[in-house]
Amino acid sequence: MAVKLYSSYAAGGGHPVMSGLAGALIGVLDGCLLNGWGLKSVDSLVVAGNVATVTINAGHSFELGSTALIAGATPSGLNGDKKVLSVTTTQITFDATGVSNQTATGSITAKVSPLGWAKPFSGTNLAAYASNDPGSYGMFLRVDDTGTTDGRVVGYESMTDINTGSGAFPTAAQLSGGMYAGKSYQANSTARNWILVGDERFFYLWVETDITFAGLMWAFGDLPSFSASDVWCSTLSAQNVSQVAYAGQSTVECVSYSNTVAQSYMPRTSYGQPGAVKTQRLGGMCWTTAAASGTSAYSSSVLKFPNNADNTLLLSPVYMVTGGQQGLRGRYPGYYHCPQDLTQANINHRDRYSSMPDVPGRVGLMLRHGGPGFSPSGYSVLDITGPWR
Repeated sequence: MAVKLYSSYAAGGGHPVMSGLAGALIGVLDGCLLNGWGLKSVDSLVVAGNVATVTINAGHSFELGSTALIAGATPSGLNGDKKVLSVTTTQITFDATGVSNQTATGSITAKVSPLGWAKPFSGTNLAAYASNDPGSYGMFLRVDDTGTTDGRVVGYESMTDINTGSGAFPTAAQLSGGMYAGKSYQANSTARNWILVGDERFFYLWVETDITFAGLMWAFGDLPSFSASDVWCSTLSAQNVSQVAYAGQSTVECVSYSNTVAQSYMPRTSYGQPGAVKTQRLGGMCWTTAAASGTSAYSSSVLKFPNNADNTLLLSPVYMVTGGQQGLRGRYPGYYHCPQDLTQANINHRDRYSSMPDVPGRVGLMLRHGGPGFSPSGYSVLDITGPWR
């Protein structure tokens, strides 16, 4: 499955805007999951030495590592989803192995490729999303974006319309109104930076909700499971209260069973007993407990970065368990904690690293949690290469 990167940081702009206005969250989700954006006519597409160079003189909306959807080109092997290998203001390149050296013909277009999810139900500032993948467990994400600073999100096993569903996770008794998906600490149109990374069955959304460069992150979708019979191995991981003015805690970074703010729910137990279950993370380094991913603030035993022996970034997978750590249920796809102190190194938000022996051949995107207004800051790592499964 293809892993795709989307963000508000692309130099060419054109991306959906996250803000403290009703509908802004759905606008971002529609752009990433369903539609893509930035459709432009291609001025030239030239293949040389297995690399295709796309020239768009009017500028484009791509960034390094994003995915371009090319259409209308001859030969046809140049069409479809293409991972962007390099970027200038008017050009991008992608791998064209197998296509002979030539200049493509046709009315060629390029846009940011959508993730390929479905939106089966909608209303005014309401939306329900679901994976289109045939292997999906079939869960729905309902988004209530009628508010300003936060959206409210609930998972469902099934839905018949935008306001009717069964098998909610969390249930109304567990958290009335659903979990919180932070947008902005102010109810206005000020644009907030955001990053979404996902595949056909799972996505993470990181949002810089306040002015202190502190990222809130939440996630939804199917986890890689430890049991082929566990067809309920989906999760919604978000906050149970608004955290837009205190964005130091990342949901997936802080999924502790006893944590009262950042929580995760699954639709059923692994053996199918009906009723949503609260879950917890296990493995790696956990924010606000014994240690934090990427920082030594809570532990004197955190390793130094880079690793002395091989000059690398070390990673630890993050697992999900239910029932008070009674067993591993699944793992967060493509998501890693770091047992090294990154705060004293020359690490920046959105840096990319490839020297990762725990996930060879992948590129890791550094996501910062915390900042000048929240100390200490730490980092988690998302694999933006894939596949996650």
